[in-house]
Amino acid sequence: MPDMPPPPGGGGGTPIPTRGFGDLLGAAFEQYKDNFAKLAPIVAVVVIPLTLIGALIANAIDPNDVVEATYDPTTGALTSVAVNDSFIATLIGGVIVGAAVAVITAALLQAVILRASAQAVVGDPVDVGASYKWGLRKIGPVIWISILVGLIVAGGLILFIIPGIIFMVLLSVAIPALVVENQRGTGALSRSWNLVKGDWWRVLGIIVVTSIITNVVGNILGAIGGNSLIGMWITDAIAQIITGPFTALVSILLYLDLRARKEGLTVETLRANIAST
Repeated sequence: MPDMPPPPGGGGGTPIPTRGFGDLLGAAFEQYKDNFAKLAPIVAVVVIPLTLIGALIANAIDPNDVVEATYDPTTGALTSVAVNDSFIATLIGGVIVGAAVAVITAALLQAVILRASAQAVVGDPVDVGASYKWGLRKIGPVIWISILVGLIVAGGLILFIIPGIIFMVLLSVAIPALVVENQRGTGALSRSWNLVKGDWWRVLGIIVVTSIITNVVGNILGAIGGNSLIGMWITDAIAQIITGPFTALVSILLYLDLRARKEGLTVETLRANIAST
């Protein structure tokens, strides 16, 4: 059974239970089962066009066009090898377009799915249309926080990898802090840092297990899809539609659990937080 947090300060209310490692993942599976039909369409609207663009970019890059070889017409000997200019242009263009699309759509998806997941956790009805309207309003701050976290983690990875992992865990609930509490920029980073601090190893374990689960599902479906454009698109989209809601639920439940442990968070406070953003 989940441990109950100490009584919240102030006006009281219904306390949100704290959960151990297994209990939190179990609660995510339960919420996933109960709300998948509402959460999956939220992911699908973003993921289907994104994965199609990714598949088209991958299909446009032909490995056979990587190099141009020149041979002596008399002896047939190889005389020179050069990288194909069209390949370089396609690769650079694909990377730029793919990165831009990925950042924007991932930001929208995080905002929308985390918002809907927070509503599901408190037992409120999940409104897909309202979630998208809210996500579109918050896409700028989510992109900004994602960039800040990415830069900090990348800088840490350059410094012998370990600091990057430490920063990644400490900043892992920055976007939930934006979604639920409307924390912005460095305020969201500080909020995440303070919530995770002192519980780093447990948070790392939850992140690792969640990543393993989602990667296994993605790899299985990827193997089924093969190398065809349609197969890559369909299986990649299905994998993200299946795993996206679960990842979001784990993220929001982890954030709420950290608040419950440190602040005695109540359902009433959480509902008020969501309503005010």
